[in-house]
Amino acid sequence: MRRTPVKAALQIFTRLLALLTAAIAAVSCLPKFSPLPEQAPAFLLSFPSAPPIQDGRARFRQITCMLADQRALKGDSRLDCERLLWRLADEEQPCRPASPLPAHDPRLRLLLVPGAFAECFPEYGMPFEDAAAVLRQRGWRIGFVAVSGRSGADHNAGQIAAAVERLPEDPAEKIVLIGHSKGTVDILHFLVNHPRPALRVNAVVSVSGPVSGSPLADSLAGVYDSLLSRMPFTDCPPGDRGVLDSLKRSYRTTWLASHRLPEHVPCFSLATFARREDVHPLMRLTYDRLAASGERNDGYVAITDQLIPGGTLLGYANLDHWDIALPVRERLNIGGVNSRADARQLLFEALLLAVTEALKN
Repeated sequence: MRRTPVKAALQIFTRLLALLTAAIAAVSCLPKFSPLPEQAPAFLLSFPSAPPIQDGRARFRQITCMLADQRALKGDSRLDCERLLWRLADEEQPCRPASPLPAHDPRLRLLLVPGAFAECFPEYGMPFEDAAAVLRQRGWRIGFVAVSGRSGADHNAGQIAAAVERLPEDPAEKIVLIGHSKGTVDILHFLVNHPRPALRVNAVVSVSGPVSGSPLADSLAGVYDSLLSRMPFTDCPPGDRGVLDSLKRSYRTTWLASHRLPEHVPCFSLATFARREDVHPLMRLTYDRLAASGERNDGYVAITDQLIPGGTLLGYANLDHWDIALPVRERLNIGGVNSRADARQLLFEALLLAVTEALKN
């Protein structure tokens, strides 16, 4: 019997995860871990000359909760914003009364950049594709940038530059780049490597971005280079094979310390972490490996690594690395699908409104 494209992709995906899992198990034994208390203050990986991060959590929580209330009034299921966003011990209380929700700005043009290997699994779609479809019907201009799923950040930065340069010139337009996972890293390299098209960008948003890399990449880059980089995929060529090298924490921290991001582009970070029982089963081993060193994480990236230096922290979403942006559970028929899809759509709209408000100030 001939396999359908979806089944074939899922089988390849499962095999790839199995290989990565075996590689992780081979490189080290996992000790028992004692995770930090969930409400402990946030920490970040940084360097002495890094510009400070602004705390926008209180206002982002207000926007998220007002959106949740608004949806409930329309008859949609009520999402508890206190469960959507972690309230860590160092989060300030929001101002009262809350300012009204910002209005949609039709001048915004949003371009979403997917993460590593996204090209290899088109059945999962682009990040926030389901949420984007709903918002397009309400007038939002949202597009996607196709980047190489298996190439490094410098290669993909060139693809982002080409996509920005293809846009029609419009002085009134505000271009916002939104990266999920490695898409954030590709965007940061674009800002530095391609300063002329970067002048057209008005804001950057990172969602679950490994800004400072991930220890997982340091452990697995050698295995990927020798074993998986030449693995055939129908939908994604091998590219320059630098996907994991550009995500090493050792490389990312060195790159951040030696490259200054352009000051004219405000950056925003929405980080993610979850309890172990709420992480997708296929990410449990990677979750445990990060948690073994006490790091709160989303299955692939620790929260210490997810913030852009000099940017604004929007919040810590209570979702794993896939659930925040991709319908992996829906495709694999894993439980909790509806609530996570609703949360994904709500948080996506909230971050767009938060950026809209910031760009009006």
